[in-house]
Amino acid sequence: MTYRLSDQLPLEFHDLPASARITAENTDGVSIVTVEPGPGCSRFSVEWQLPQDDIQFRWVSAAGKIGEGYPQFLPPDWFSAMTTELCRHAPVFSLVGADSGNRLTAAVSESVEPVLFRCGVSEETFMMQCRIECTAVTPESRIVFRFDQRRVPFSESLREVAVWWEKLPGLRPMPVPASAFDPVYSTWYSYHHGISADAVGQEVKSGLEYGMKTVIVDDGWQKIGRTGSYPSTGDWLEADRFPDMKQHVRRIRETGVRYLLWVALPFIGEESRVFPELKDKLLYFSEALHTWILDPRFPEVRNHLVSTCVRLVKEWELDGLKLDFLDRFPLPAGIPDPADCTPDAGRDCPGVDEGVNLLLDELTARLRAVNPDVLIEFRQDYIAPAMRKYANIFRASDCPGDRIANRRRIINLRLLSGGTAVHSDMLGWSPEEAVESAARQLWNIVFSVPQLSVRLADLPEKHRRMLAFFLNFWTENRTLFLHSGLTPLHPELNYPLVMAENGNAVAAVLYSEQALRITGLSGRRLIVINATASPELLLQFQGKETRAEIRDCCGNPAGEVTLRDGIRSIAIPPSGILVSE
Repeated sequence: MTYRLSDQLPLEFHDLPASARITAENTDGVSIVTVEPGPGCSRFSVEWQLPQDDIQFRWVSAAGKIGEGYPQFLPPDWFSAMTTELCRHAPVFSLVGADSGNRLTAAVSESVEPVLFRCGVSEETFMMQCRIECTAVTPESRIVFRFDQRRVPFSESLREVAVWWEKLPGLRPMPVPASAFDPVYSTWYSYHHGISADAVGQEVKSGLEYGMKTVIVDDGWQKIGRTGSYPSTGDWLEADRFPDMKQHVRRIRETGVRYLLWVALPFIGEESRVFPELKDKLLYFSEALHTWILDPRFPEVRNHLVSTCVRLVKEWELDGLKLDFLDRFPLPAGIPDPADCTPDAGRDCPGVDEGVNLLLDELTARLRAVNPDVLIEFRQDYIAPAMRKYANIFRASDCPGDRIANRRRIINLRLLSGGTAVHSDMLGWSPEEAVESAARQLWNIVFSVPQLSVRLADLPEKHRRMLAFFLNFWTENRTLFLHSGLTPLHPELNYPLVMAENGNAVAAVLYSEQALRITGLSGRRLIVINATASPELLLQFQGKETRAEIRDCCGNPAGEVTLRDGIRSIAIPPSGILVSE
């Protein structure tokens, strides 16, 4: 079955019954195609091809690698497969030209069940071969595809996909309180399993000096069994290092700091007290993590997880939870579904994703009934549009010390997350590191909410001044960095230049040594951040003559300059800034 959106984009549908209904709306280069397969269809696909022309990058939402490990650049069609579902990635890809412009962005409304994508270069024809397959179709299914062929920045096309998703039935995002945008101290990289109540108290006290008003106590707070952390998960009881968790949390919150606690939602270890009760309601055993994964299709499993999380928040008066490892719910390739062996064991839904959706729906409702402003953090890559209903914080996935990965993951999250708060991966660095190098870790996450995970008392004085300057500067300009128009350029180069602008200011952050062109300020303040190791930047300026001050990474004055029409080299210290009047 062929459906021609345009001369350049004929769609070929496969495995649809003759009674299937296809409708399309085309508006200014954006096509909305609705497919109602009807009875007798369990899966179908749509294929198309287009010339590669100047397409040089395939953008996908995944933080790292896809499928068997092929990076998200421009794969051959035979190695381009990826799957999205509730707990893995978002159902969209974008083909990007050499000018960072959109050549085609394709998105799907299905956000819970698996959707299979292929999009790569044919080595025979050098055409882009594209395919989307919907794999869990029912007679009631109504699948909507969005194709954007406009010549606009790829980032604009992706942001509009996020807006489109928000307006679809059942995908209204969870409210995001202002507290989700405050800098965070996290205990993971700084303490790992060595965390204690005393250590949390010390870091909170130090963090308040920098304006950090939220702490996330990560893995290690819970009781750990004989053979390590994860074989004992499932009970979620405090360890001896937290002898009175309720009083401890109360003391922290009395300082004005919010308290979030880490919970690995799918895990249940054989050493846990609850294991005998749920041992017949498991999905599979994770050899890498030495723990079992619960099957959310059982009402008893969902009841246990929901009641446990509600107990933690209510009894200890927590401000929220960091719900981790949700991407372990989907069955790994090659692992048989236990429902095939025990189909009548008491599961109340057929699909694991459907079970997770039921779990998160009830959990969010119950937690918001306890605290309407509860903070819930999810980690990349479980960032499907449906997941925005269940979390108000998305954090870049783990990349310790990798400032480039942190930047790329943050920008990818920002493009699809709308008003959901986007946080950096936790930042840590060696006290022996040059202060300018440590500062580059921070400038790489400036377009997100900073999460810090370094032992603050161990920082040398120069690092403390740098951190204080950054957090003060970031807080003063938070609206510009987080809530303004964002233009990241060249995803194929890991976004070497990112700009943000609103009616009052323009910010440009350079992550590589390149010329920066600034026009159209129209009286707005200009911020240029030198996030490179170079002591100078090449600036092409056009506009009204204006004065600007220059500061180093610790905030110390480092000169002044008058910006005039033309190209000139401007001395800005490595990790320093230029700010116009």
